Amino acid sequence: MAFQQQFTLWVLYFFAYAFIGWLWESGYVSVQKKHWVNSGFLNGPIIPVYGFSMVTVLAAIAPWQNNLLVLYVLSALVITVIEYLTSWLMELLFHARWWDYSKVPLNLNGRVALPISMFWGIGVVVIVKLIHPFVAAGVLFFAAHYGIFAAIALLVMASFDFGFTLANALAFGAATKRIGDTIEAKKAQLHERVTSELSEERAWLAAFQSDANARAKVPRLNAVQRRLLKSFPHLKLRDTHTPAKDIEDLVALLKSKKR
Repeated sequence: MAFQQQFTLWVLYFFAYAFIGWLWESGYVSVQKKHWVNSGFLNGPIIPVYGFSMVTVLAAIAPWQNNLLVLYVLSALVITVIEYLTSWLMELLFHARWWDYSKVPLNLNGRVALPISMFWGIGVVVIVKLIHPFVAAGVLFFAAHYGIFAAIALLVMASFDFGFTLANALAFGAATKRIGDTIEAKKAQLHERVTSELSEERAWLAAFQSDANARAKVPRLNAVQRRLLKSFPHLKLRDTHTPAKDIEDLVALLKSKKR
């Protein structure tokens, strides 16, 4: 019974902080893009890396949660390691860099950076001291009223979401590469005959806009792949030299022409 209770609590903590992380990330990206964006990798309102990070931190800091310095340093270290491993693994699986700190000072391979890690350390201290008591109260409420069934239901839904997203994400790299190759071919075709009224940088998009035959030859992304393309502002695709923003613009054009 003790194991079942602990299992339920930790699963609920995971989903609570995965949801809070999703709110934070989606809100941040939405402000940047000036419209609402689901910034999670999954379709549902969770970002698992936040859940894993906070569950790990909560388990690790238990003996030192009243020592702010140890809490800060340990939190920053734990989240930095998880962020680096997550970035490396996702790039390995999906041939894309989903976030990039290359322009941030004191970064390590663009995956993590000291200023970001320091920010996460401060953020976790604030969460543990100010937000966690409310999260804990909510988790205990759900655990008391729904028990392990709540944990299992959330795990099942997240598993379906993960499987569905994974199937689409695995094809994401190949699909964006084909679109990127199409864009580069159009840029090369127009390179020698760009008009003075149209900058070379956007001539290729205008050419697609006016050429229905060219648009018909462009591979299509499904809804999940389009969302992934829009959700990560610093996305870098490993299998094509075409910027993700160019691919996003062409995909948006194709979608608008279907209306």
